[in-house]
Amino acid sequence: MKLSKSVIAITVSTALVATTSYAKDDVSADEAAKELANPNTAFASLSLKNQFKSFDDGTEVKQTLFQPSLPFVLSDGDKAIFRPAVPIVYDNRNGESGIGDIGFDLVYAPKSADPSNLFAYGVVGSLPTGSSDIGGGEVTAVGPALFVGKMKASGLIGAYTSHLESVDEGDLGDAGKLSVTSSQLMWINLAEGGWTWGSAPKIEYNHELEEDKLTVPVNFTISKTTFIGDRAWKFGVDLDYYVEKNDMYTPDYMITFTITPVVENMLNTWLNN
Repeated sequence: MKLSKSVIAITVSTALVATTSYAKDDVSADEAAKELANPNTAFASLSLKNQFKSFDDGTEVKQTLFQPSLPFVLSDGDKAIFRPAVPIVYDNRNGESGIGDIGFDLVYAPKSADPSNLFAYGVVGSLPTGSSDIGGGEVTAVGPALFVGKMKASGLIGAYTSHLESVDEGDLGDAGKLSVTSSQLMWINLAEGGWTWGSAPKIEYNHELEEDKLTVPVNFTISKTTFIGDRAWKFGVDLDYYVEKNDMYTPDYMITFTITPVVENMLNTWLNN
């Protein structure tokens, strides 16, 4: 299935325009950068992660990962955070395009007596909503997730660990079995002027592969949070170079350009009114 980039742009633009009635008041760029660096943030946002992947065999993948973050703040200060992720593939390794399977995580983040201590637990999943042209639409997977971190004035250190296990392989049978344990390690420094920099590699272990089960990237990330009008926007670049990988499934390197506007979670606003 060929996917028009103009259709994607219109869809995304519509989503952004629909949320332009919301703005953060009395928040500096530094404060917004700190809040957006926190995985347990109370800020709702829409991330567009534009990714370029290059593989050993000369093939490439170009895609955008559309990933909203929708926190629901409860009356006692606890949070429920829902983060769906929709891959929009412009060009996969076979020249096909389409919408990939939707992934998500849903976590519960209890309020801590010490706000610098961060903790959340919940579930991750993948739904067979994608196009068959790019290998989607078959596998349903689910599993547990756990985040532990520490947020100080200087920055964040933490780890988000999850395991994804297929519960339905569709027509793929054994070929569609999925069993992946991953942990994203976070070391993010906060600098003046809304800047952040650090490293957040995502290490994976694929239990279903016969060999080269481990994926380990060297990661560098840098971002700038600023206000355009009265809305906070975060712009970031990630560089991943894979030092341990399976050549068939994992790229040599990946470059990600991220655009993240802060928006209003209107459902949360309605529930709290």
